[in-house]
Amino acid sequence: MLPAVEISDLNDNPSSNRIFIIGGGIVGASLAYFLSREDNDRQVILVDKYLDKLSGSTGYAPGFVGQYNESPVLTSLAKDTVSEYIKVPDGFQVVGGLELSSTSEGVENLHRRKEAAQSSGLPAEIISPEVAASLAPDFIDADSVKAGLRFSSDGTANARQIASYYIREAQAKGVQLVEAEVTGFATEGHQMTTINSRSGDITLNGSIVILATVPIIPVAHPYTFTPSRPARSGTPYPFIRWLDHHVYARDHGDRDGLGSYDHPPMQADPTQSAMGLWPPSFEHVLSEATSHLKNRDQFLVKGPSDDPDEKRPFNGIFAVTPDNLPLAGRVPGVSNMWLCAAIWVTTAAGTAKLISRQILGGDEQRSSGDEALLKALDPARFQDIEEDVLVKQALAKYNDIYNRDPN
Repeated sequence: MLPAVEISDLNDNPSSNRIFIIGGGIVGASLAYFLSREDNDRQVILVDKYLDKLSGSTGYAPGFVGQYNESPVLTSLAKDTVSEYIKVPDGFQVVGGLELSSTSEGVENLHRRKEAAQSSGLPAEIISPEVAASLAPDFIDADSVKAGLRFSSDGTANARQIASYYIREAQAKGVQLVEAEVTGFATEGHQMTTINSRSGDITLNGSIVILATVPIIPVAHPYTFTPSRPARSGTPYPFIRWLDHHVYARDHGDRDGLGSYDHPPMQADPTQSAMGLWPPSFEHVLSEATSHLKNRDQFLVKGPSDDPDEKRPFNGIFAVTPDNLPLAGRVPGVSNMWLCAAIWVTTAAGTAKLISRQILGGDEQRSSGDEALLKALDPARFQDIEEDVLVKQALAKYNDIYNRDPN
């Protein structure tokens, strides 16, 4: 990584031909990459509190990338995201995704999801309990499920690797980095004029600002591991979702990981990173979640330890919105400000590409579906709704994180 640029240097050489990206996680890194890869005369500047580490949700993301969603918008963004991740060295592994059900109603849902996924252009097939168990024998007991739905083109993303790669490539194209903690903004009329930070103010002179890190509704979420073990040989396990129980699991190579959404939504208040305080109730949540796996006894359920090098259960904070869709587009009432909050690693690159196309302009860069996507993701869609109503709606979405209700 090249040295960071000082704020004083930026202010000594003012220009209106700049694009400032606030937030250096996978979304901000994706924006820097896509904006810099097109031939244009814009100067792109990425601003983040810590340039040498990923303290936000990117650093803790479990990396599941399932492309099918009953929201066509999310499916489109996820497919576009995967088309980019597979180009990153060691960034994406096509291991497939597998959804399981142990109820007749759940099996009907799997068949419906299969048909809809195929209609959206994704490979999907219903498989027997025996075949499902053969794909992840340490996870799945064939006697405990009725059917599985396999998505062969899904996989796992190494969010840290992808973000680092995008930043390196962006820097090679001339993107500048600024290490500063942004604390606010100043506006005059309908234009943002200043980025305030603890390291000094950045004068914009009409430059565009994209917020790639937005504290929408942060929620608590438990994730745990098994102790380290030798890597498995043979075909990699797909990532698994037990839809009936809101539980998911994956093989991390040197250990297994598991998370659960099967608990009341808990709004969080993170400060320095996307790792929150450990609620004791999460130990019961994880105990119940691990009961659905064949290797249930290997997972740790007790909270964090004092050993910083030991992978223990942790509270991984992430954001939700009232409709589970990203916030992306122009900020109403501020002519030079955009949002690009993709919410999930699954949609990060696709959302960043969409915003990059709009900012760079030109009909040749925009795709035919951009208008519909921008309408669905428009930050103004919640503008006239009371904050407490939005919070309530967003928290309610936590327990349906797979978005099986497109409405």
